[in-house]
Amino acid sequence: MSRLTDRTGALTRWLGLGGLLLLVLTAVTLPEPPPEPVPASQAEPAPAREPVAPTPTPSPMQDRFPAFPRTTLIPMGRMETNGNPMEMAFFETQSPPGEVMEFYAREFRRQGRRVTHQPDGAGGGVVNYYDEIRGALVSITAIGMGSKPQRTLVFPSIVETPQGMHLHGSAPATLPRPPGAMTVLRVDDRSTGPAANSMTLTEVATGTPTMLAAFYREAFAERGYTPSEARSGTHGVEMLTFQKRGERLSVSLAPVAKDGPPESLVTVVQEWTPPLTESIP
Repeated sequence: MSRLTDRTGALTRWLGLGGLLLLVLTAVTLPEPPPEPVPASQAEPAPAREPVAPTPTPSPMQDRFPAFPRTTLIPMGRMETNGNPMEMAFFETQSPPGEVMEFYAREFRRQGRRVTHQPDGAGGGVVNYYDEIRGALVSITAIGMGSKPQRTLVFPSIVETPQGMHLHGSAPATLPRPPGAMTVLRVDDRSTGPAANSMTLTEVATGTPTMLAAFYREAFAERGYTPSEARSGTHGVEMLTFQKRGERLSVSLAPVAKDGPPESLVTVVQEWTPPLTESIP
């Protein structure tokens, strides 16, 4: 399903191996050394080729997103949003969110992209474009934390999807949110496929995954949802599933590695299901 080419660097690794074999063959065919040592100044070194080191293969994230000055991109791995493959990364900067968005809007336009800018009203927002050739929605979400010194969280993302996906910078009013939660990315599926009308919301919230799991259990119970599954994954990740007639909500809570008060990355997937065939995937 993926339209992104995984450039593994196999050719450069083969060239590196060839250079290494050449060195071995050169060493084997050298003549026997003379009985008396020859001064270094008179010795004729045998020609040898240095092995070719494999060239690091850039990830799709590095291909699509130029490095913002004085930052390091931290991959967050691949996941799914509305049934579509998604890759996300993260970095933090002391530059204002508006400066980050302007940087990427300028870089995207330089690549000939038609850029959409959706401000969040607080200096941050989303900058994105749709890549028709690869069928991918490429976006940058910048969130100002309002702290001193200035702290901006930035989330580059690539969603492989046909056209019909809509990005927003705000959460739907129908979903419960932890106090102080900040929306990173909201993706609404307006296509006609099996994930039609589904929604994926990603936020940053204060608290550990365990603390936030307790919040969501109580909040969804008050809204008439029934818990149907709960799992604890590796690295402190908590996963919850809630259902009510015709609707399923999946919640993933992952800790954010940082100094200071604990924070978690919250992903909520809302799907609409036939009322008579609700089931746990």
